[in-house]
Amino acid sequence: MAQYFYADESGEPGLKSPRGSTYFVIALAQMPSCESIFELAALRKELRLAPSFEFHYAKMSALQRQAFYQASASVEFRVRAAVVLKDELSAFYREMNGFEFTIELLARLTLRASPLDIGNDILVIDGATDALRSALRIRLSQECRQSNRIRPFSKIATANSRKEDGLQLADMVVGAIRDYALGHNSAYRQTFIKKIVDLWEVK
Repeated sequence: MAQYFYADESGEPGLKSPRGSTYFVIALAQMPSCESIFELAALRKELRLAPSFEFHYAKMSALQRQAFYQASASVEFRVRAAVVLKDELSAFYREMNGFEFTIELLARLTLRASPLDIGNDILVIDGATDALRSALRIRLSQECRQSNRIRPFSKIATANSRKEDGLQLADMVVGAIRDYALGHNSAYRQTFIKKIVDLWEVK
C-alpha cells in the first residue's frame, strides 16, 4: 500500500535572497495514509477552533503551537528534512536559482532514502506548480534510470494546505526545525525528534 509524503518548506530558496534569510529548510512528513488526522480534529475542538482551522506555524500563538506538538506526539509519522545554511553552501549549489535549488533538494532528500522506504509512493507538495512537479518528476526519473532504482513516487500531486492535515503537519515540522536551526527554540523539535529518520545538513 502506498505511503504519503507531504512536503513543505520554510525560508527563501533563492541564494540571493534578502538580508537575514540565512536558513532554508525542506521537510517530508511520511504518513501511512491521506486521511484526516484524528488528533488534529480533536485539538481544533478542544481549542474551540473552527473545524476548517489551518495549523500554520508562522500564524499560531505559542500556546497553540505547544498544544499542537503535544497532540501530534501520538500521530504516526516520520520526518526527512534538509537544512540549508546558505553561507556554508558549496559552489555546486551556488550556481542554481531558487527553483533549481528546490528541485535539487527535494530529489536528493528523496533519494537519500532506501528504495524500501520510498518506492511507488505518493508525494503531495503544498501549492506546487505544474512546472515544479514536472521538473521534479523528470529529475527523479533520470536518477532512477541511471541507478536502476524503482521510482520513488508513482504520483506527485499539489494540494492546498487548508484542506490537508498532512501538509499542516509538514508545515509545523519544518517550522520547528528551522527555528531550532536558527537557535530560537528547540522544545518543539524535541517533541518529534525520535520521528526524524534523516536530517541532512546541506553543504
